[in-house]
Amino acid sequence: MIALYKHVNYDVCLRQAFGGLFSPHSSDTQQASAILNGSLTMRPHRTWMLPKSITWEENPFEQRNWVFQFHTLRWMEPVRRTAMAGDTAAKAFWVETCKSWIRQNPPGAGKTRYAWGDMVDGIRALVMAFGLPMMRGEDHEWLSNALWQHGEWLADPSHLGHSNHALHQHQGLLVVGRVFDYQPWVDLAVKRMMDLFDESFDDQGVNAEGSIAYHRLNFDWWETAFTRLDLEGIERPENASRLKLALTELAYATKPNGQFERIGDTDVGGPTGLDSPELTYVLTKGADGRAPSDLTKVYKAGYVFGRSGWGEFERSFEKETFYSVSYGSANRVHGHQDGSSLTLHSEGSPWLVDAGKYAYVKDKMRDYCVRRLGHNVVHVENVPYDPKSVVTLDHYSLSDEVDDYKFTDKGYAGVTLSRRLIYVRGGDFFVVIDTVRSRRQVTAHQRWHLDHGTQAEQKKNGFSLRRKAGQASIRWLGKMPALSAVRGREEPWDGWMATDWMEKKETTVLSASRTGDRFRFVTVLGAGRDSSPGPEAVSMASQGIDTVMRVSTGRTTWSVRISSETVEVGRGPGVFLQPRIENPLGMALANIRHAIASVDNTAPLIPDSFSPAYWESLRTWVRAERGDSYHRRMMALERLVEYSLSQSRVVEIDNGLRAAILDLASTDLNFGGLISSTNLGIQREPFVSWSAHNRVVSETYGMPVISVPDGEPLSLPSGETNLLSVEMGGLTLPVALGRGSTDVLSVRFHGALNREKVTLPIFRGLTSEGAKGNHYAVFQDPSLDLSSNVNLAWFLGTVDIDLHQRISVLIKQIARDLGAKHVVLSGSSGGGFTALQVGAHIPEAAVLVFNPQTIVGSYHISRVGPALSACFGDAETPLDDPVLAPRLSVIQRYRMLNSLPKVLYVQNAGDVHHVRHHMGPFTDLIRNRSDAHEVEFVNVDWGKGHVSPSSVIYDAFLEKVLIRAMAT
Repeated sequence: MIALYKHVNYDVCLRQAFGGLFSPHSSDTQQASAILNGSLTMRPHRTWMLPKSITWEENPFEQRNWVFQFHTLRWMEPVRRTAMAGDTAAKAFWVETCKSWIRQNPPGAGKTRYAWGDMVDGIRALVMAFGLPMMRGEDHEWLSNALWQHGEWLADPSHLGHSNHALHQHQGLLVVGRVFDYQPWVDLAVKRMMDLFDESFDDQGVNAEGSIAYHRLNFDWWETAFTRLDLEGIERPENASRLKLALTELAYATKPNGQFERIGDTDVGGPTGLDSPELTYVLTKGADGRAPSDLTKVYKAGYVFGRSGWGEFERSFEKETFYSVSYGSANRVHGHQDGSSLTLHSEGSPWLVDAGKYAYVKDKMRDYCVRRLGHNVVHVENVPYDPKSVVTLDHYSLSDEVDDYKFTDKGYAGVTLSRRLIYVRGGDFFVVIDTVRSRRQVTAHQRWHLDHGTQAEQKKNGFSLRRKAGQASIRWLGKMPALSAVRGREEPWDGWMATDWMEKKETTVLSASRTGDRFRFVTVLGAGRDSSPGPEAVSMASQGIDTVMRVSTGRTTWSVRISSETVEVGRGPGVFLQPRIENPLGMALANIRHAIASVDNTAPLIPDSFSPAYWESLRTWVRAERGDSYHRRMMALERLVEYSLSQSRVVEIDNGLRAAILDLASTDLNFGGLISSTNLGIQREPFVSWSAHNRVVSETYGMPVISVPDGEPLSLPSGETNLLSVEMGGLTLPVALGRGSTDVLSVRFHGALNREKVTLPIFRGLTSEGAKGNHYAVFQDPSLDLSSNVNLAWFLGTVDIDLHQRISVLIKQIARDLGAKHVVLSGSSGGGFTALQVGAHIPEAAVLVFNPQTIVGSYHISRVGPALSACFGDAETPLDDPVLAPRLSVIQRYRMLNSLPKVLYVQNAGDVHHVRHHMGPFTDLIRNRSDAHEVEFVNVDWGKGHVSPSSVIYDAFLEKVLIRAMAT
């Protein structure tokens, strides 16, 4: 060997000594002492006692990973750092061990194939480079020459590995080149690194190695590699920003329990230690950071991650449903044969799991984990699976209501597997339709891996699943397959899952089996909420070319209509009773025109676009006909339906158009269901009565609706409980009003609603309020009618309709008419914001709030943007509008008050976001006022995140507020 270096740059060695095990650690002295005493521990392996003389052929655990780590010499890093701090014994050990390795492992002729294996060589080059500074002033030609040999070896393209192995080689070559100021190696390393990064991370930030654990590791490794470039004054590649997107992907891939989903070579671990707003949100269970923008994310690299929510509604973060699906190539570096495999974590428990990684060994368990049997897929018996096969995602459609996917797998020779996967978010259940098509008769098994802590009980049409923390179910529809379960079987190997390195546990695998050349499995599965046992498959029937299913989730029966391209979902068993009608609104319009063909349509024309202001004028025009409004409603319907059909597509923000059509048609002008909430694409009931003699009845609450036209006086009905629809401009305010026996009026406002699970109108807390004996008024935000995409609108109204002020006037009138001396306004989260805002207009009222927002603009942008766009037509401008500022900020509103209402402000200390961004500013405002004593702050500890109070806690604080109010 002829070494071409002229000198050693020790500064490079010092500044580059960082990253992973190369960074100083508080346990360095302890670890170095153990090694010097002959005790070596390289995770995840057991401790091994070093021999007095190392042969470099050692493999005490018959583990290639152990040999791999041993030959990197990286395990000596604590020894090196201790030596550089002045420990002479540590230095002597490092020098002798390094010399021993060099003597016995010449390039390409090591004692084991791992001695000069790819990645091992690059890491060891760093170990030797970082040891050079402690040899300064001494003869270290032996070490410098060995390091130069490593540079030559790494520069040779025939020695290159791939993926992260190559990355470690490139880092080694870069550092060796800079240590010797040898620019050709530096340039070569940088070029290779740039080319590799383009292959490693796509434009969505997803790593190519097929394992969530390795996605995280690659993020760390690449961030370290780019930092090495930074330290040498070398620019990062233009697409280096993809690493930030990788953090977002890892947030989506993290289950509600803070652990990564077990995809590919992944067993345990999560994103702890990484930093981004989305990861902070996930790790704090919604207490801090920013929720990812989508409920479901599809990555073209072969991953789907979906959720029921991000803990922003009535469901806590850790109980939200999480699911994943893998697709794409079966032979990714750390990937498995898991194409179309579904995993499920819900209600705080893992229900469907992957078999895991186990270890890099050649045995039955590792083979089981990697191959088809270890995943939630269809397995074809006695037909080999092509390890290079690619499972394709042929179609997908995502909405807040339903996620729909189609996968195709041709990995089994002569067999085509098709998987249709549907997630009904409102019902929180899955429909899986697996179709098997074969050139010959085959036996196929649809397999479901349960977590080791789950017990399964076979039922007539499936299995009931049970854990300590809940229940779930898997049911089959149609022709019943043969059902079976296996747990911890060794011959043939089945019913196992890895729990950590070289650790496994018995688990139950459920199978549904059929034989033939063309057949399918139709499966319904999901976890139960609270004490529910999980979804129950009720029925399935063909309806022309469609399939209609009924699935019960306890109190609700869901109807699902599936065509070859679409999925429709409706609440109740009475939905989809008739075959699909193409363009039902078009048919309704034809019926309307036929009904009024003999008269001219004199209804006001729609201006450039539909708006609440137009709906107000149209509704006023209809009501101007004091007798039978039938014809005027027909004319108005023609205007609205015609306009709706003229739109090129259904938009989420329709300014209340679909709600207006539904209210106008009511139950008597819907033309046999042609005009319905299902056909309009909204979860809402008609809620306007056009005649006192023919009132619409709420299906949800079983009571007639009393409508109060805008501008007309409110005459309180005599009934004990009544449903009111109070028209306020172009909005319709739903109110559930109850008479009690006390002199207290309890008013309640709701926060965020899961629109997929509720049908408007919805009155949160109605049952609880009705049991107290007080008068009560429960409000639902009419702003939700403006957009089906809005879950929380803070009762903002529109630019022209200040709902907070108008509701306060209504409450005062209700209290006066009922003879209520005390008014209590309450709400949680967004409902708390509304209670505070309305309370500013009723200074004599008492206000009770739980974890409220106080500044709309400081809440999560994923909720703020849609609400502002729906209410004010713009997602950003309203935040800077001085006229709207008091409506969007309790801080601004209360700064204008001469006297404060009595407020009991209850805040969960674990909800960091609300403590910092909402309670903090409100506290700062109140503490400087002379009447600050009117506001009482109560800090509680309900755990991490935006946790809502239980009904018991809510009622206890409500009682406290009442006592306080009546005392004054």
